[in-house]
Amino acid sequence: MIKKIIKENKWYLLWIILTITILTILMKSSFSDTVMIIDNKIIKIMNNIVYNPLTSIFKIITIFGDLYIPIIIIVCIFIFLKNKWYFYLLTSGYAFSGIITYLSKLLIGRARPVSALIDIPKSFSFPSGHTVTSLVFYILLCYLIVCNKNKKTKVISMIFVTIFVLLIAISRIYLGVHYFSDVIGGFLIGIPCILFIINVIKKNFKERLL
Repeated sequence: MIKKIIKENKWYLLWIILTITILTILMKSSFSDTVMIIDNKIIKIMNNIVYNPLTSIFKIITIFGDLYIPIIIIVCIFIFLKNKWYFYLLTSGYAFSGIITYLSKLLIGRARPVSALIDIPKSFSFPSGHTVTSLVFYILLCYLIVCNKNKKTKVISMIFVTIFVLLIAISRIYLGVHYFSDVIGGFLIGIPCILFIINVIKKNFKERLL
């Protein structure tokens, strides 16, 4: 099964590897100085729009990108759904995104911003883990829920989830725990990851979701 999955999805896997490789090279080169100039300008813009009610909203939104909410959702799926394949696929996809994020952070090793509106995590900054894992988890969750629905339902659901993921990503910049480029890097890595996972499900597991 693993060999079959790799063979069928070799281009997605190559896309993920190349993306991480290119981003690592860029962030360790002189190009990172240019990126930092842009990041610092965006930090100044964010500092100018800090507003207590908005801060409270983003503090709530960013929690949905933490580890706890996805785990609660996964546990609920395991307990309440008879078809355990939803649990297996969602857990596997989320774990895959976490591993990719962890390896990317280790390779690039970028330090976090020096100040923030919430406690700054001790992990490396690039890419934004909240962006990568939230993109994968919530889009995958949405896909599993609506994969057998009509096209209109699929489109509306995906638009809603995409906006939600964007808000989680923005919250990381607004709250000061990530640079703008961390979030962009998160999307660049997260997109091929979710496409890979969905393609694996379509070709190998979709009939198990009926």
